[in-house]
Amino acid sequence: MSQIADALAHMDKDDNGYFAYAAVVWDGLSSNQREVLKQLLFQGPVWDGYILSKSARDELISYGLATRCCFMGEQGYTAATYRACTVFKQGRGTPVRKKRGCIG
Repeated sequence: MSQIADALAHMDKDDNGYFAYAAVVWDGLSSNQREVLKQLLFQGPVWDGYILSKSARDELISYGLATRCCFMGEQGYTAATYRACTVFKQGRGTPVRKKRGCIG
């Protein structure tokens, strides 16, 4: 089991270790995954045409750190999940400039 999958499994079953394992997830993310996660957290929801890396987005979705959503009545957007925010904060990630709803 990968570092990320193992840490996510611990987050799901252990309330006491939820925040500790969130930092482990952050450490296991690639630089592309981290950049997309920050984009979703601080500039999201993000339209597909503006996603920095579609493959990193798909991986974040598979981890439960991102989800597809509608924005202002339109489909084709991705947003960060609550779990993603915890992973970012516990991993002590560096925020990027805030910009709401990167619309296509």
